[in-house]
Amino acid sequence: MTGKPFIGVLLADLHLPEGRSLKSKRSPLSSLRDQVRQRFKASFSEVSFQDTWQRARVLVTLSASSAQQAREQVDEIDRYLHSQEFEVARVLVKSVDSVEALWDVDSSR
Repeated sequence: MTGKPFIGVLLADLHLPEGRSLKSKRSPLSSLRDQVRQRFKASFSEVSFQDTWQRARVLVTLSASSAQQAREQVDEIDRYLHSQEFEVARVLVKSVDSVEALWDVDSSR
């Protein structure tokens, strides 16, 4: 095995002050989801506050072949979130871990 696989995780609370209904909240979140998937090749999910008009908790995950690459991508996604029209209320988790550190991976198989 040449490189160890790494996982990057970003969990953030967003505040969407323009949200006046659940429908008005969905448009910017859908656009954000599409951009994160296309630009960063990362997974994106709204994981909490789905029934709240102006709040969203989003989870972004990615895989990379090095810790540096994963860290750079997570940092780039963090900057991207902060550059949007909504407010990033807080970043709860910003982490890069090797797959081997999270799970017992037997590389001899």
